[in-house]
Amino acid sequence: MSESGRSERVEIEDLAPGQTCVVEVDSMQVLICNVDGEWFGVENRCSHARVPLSEAKLFGCELECPVHGARFDVRTGDVLCRPARRALRVFPLTRIAGGVLISLD
Repeated sequence: MSESGRSERVEIEDLAPGQTCVVEVDSMQVLICNVDGEWFGVENRCSHARVPLSEAKLFGCELECPVHGARFDVRTGDVLCRPARRALRVFPLTRIAGGVLISLD
């Protein structure tokens, strides 16, 4: 199947609201964020500094880069606070028993 149509099931432990975790799908690192019981997936790399966001702080739906303080909405990937100018890549997630199904389109 082509890359644009792939999905992968990822098993993760229970992720509490306000927490994040990184999973690797193929060679892509996806940061999974729990926002009040809803899970969202973004690429684990700041669009400004290209650093991993695994150490970023999650405030509600806002993820703050630990290096320069850029903020992103994990629901949409949109930039909320500079210095970032480009949105994060987002991955649709479907919760399933024991984990999530990540769509890599």
